[in-house]
Amino acid sequence: MTAGGDLQLEALEAAISPDRLGTYLSEADGDRSLAREFYVWDRDVASAMFADIAIIEVALRNAIHGVLTAHLGERWYELGGIPLDWRATTNLQKAWERLPAQDRANPDLPHVPGKLVARLMFGFWRDLFDSGGYVGKEPRRVKVDYEQNWRAVLHRAFPGGRRTAQSAGEAYSRDWVLRQIDIVHAARNRVAHHEPLLRGFPLPGQGAARLTVEDGYLACVRLANMIDFNLADWLRNNSNVPNLLAKRPTQ
Repeated sequence: MTAGGDLQLEALEAAISPDRLGTYLSEADGDRSLAREFYVWDRDVASAMFADIAIIEVALRNAIHGVLTAHLGERWYELGGIPLDWRATTNLQKAWERLPAQDRANPDLPHVPGKLVARLMFGFWRDLFDSGGYVGKEPRRVKVDYEQNWRAVLHRAFPGGRRTAQSAGEAYSRDWVLRQIDIVHAARNRVAHHEPLLRGFPLPGQGAARLTVEDGYLACVRLANMIDFNLADWLRNNSNVPNLLAKRPTQ
């Protein structure tokens, strides 16, 4: 290797930092060259995974917004629409505050609902499939039952949900949908914070158990399949994740 090449590798390792490189060195049994290969491969897998999740996150958001709009009108987020707990109302308020002042001053403008929905984070949509929390303070602290929201309208966001669940040997339910979203959400956060995928990623609340990158990819496909079978086919045909998983560096 040339002197310039050595300097480039030194610069890469310095950018990674010794602590971070340690994960890859451990996996490579101390082989620095292989550790660098693992690191670059991990970067590529993360990029491919994030590209898939970018499609799924928007599709999920639009599917939920679509059924809520059909059921309650496009301003379903206003008081008197769907019951929301404190987490959802807090996240809704934060999204509202991120709107331009002119839009907040004119909430009846036709483009405002779309702008607000686009500013709601993945966590907001995920939380709609939890069991629900509380809203308000004593003496008017009220439990919000998200199972009722599910049965009334949210199940309609997934036309292929029952068939997809059955093909996985599961019953189609709010809990099952939440598990699929949780996997995608956990993978998204892992990638967004540049955390290694080499040894998989944890699922919050599941102890020391870890999921693989393939688990994350398959959850994306399942969510796509639940929303639109053709979208799932597109994802299978265009995702680079399976190809990269097959090319994982070896000793």
